[in-house]
Amino acid sequence: MILHTYRLWLALSLIMIGLTFSPHTRAQDGPSAIPEGSGSIIQSVSWQLTGENTADLTERVRTVVQQFEGAILVKDEKDLLVLSLPSAKLTDLHQKLSDLGTLTSPEASDEYQAPTTLLRLMLGE
Repeated sequence: MILHTYRLWLALSLIMIGLTFSPHTRAQDGPSAIPEGSGSIIQSVSWQLTGENTADLTERVRTVVQQFEGAILVKDEKDLLVLSLPSAKLTDLHQKLSDLGTLTSPEASDEYQAPTTLLRLMLGE
């Protein structure tokens, strides 16, 4: 019985040591914990939308975002919306938001390299 308990304890100890030092379980390491090439999975884009009434503009933007399949509102604060959406839908979203006010996007290229975009949309008057 003692030998069986010892073997069980040894096996569990080895498993715990292996998990502790495994590079895939160390998320607290910051950027080194992110898989190499993850920049090709998601990209960050910033736009600014100005209109006449920021409160009304925010509500209209929420309505437009809900029309896009795969779009997720990540953060909703005063004058700032952060959403995640498929990059293929950025051009359509840009067009719809341009109908609501003046939309500026500092990114010079319409070619998006990653399949998903994290869009930071600042709203103002």
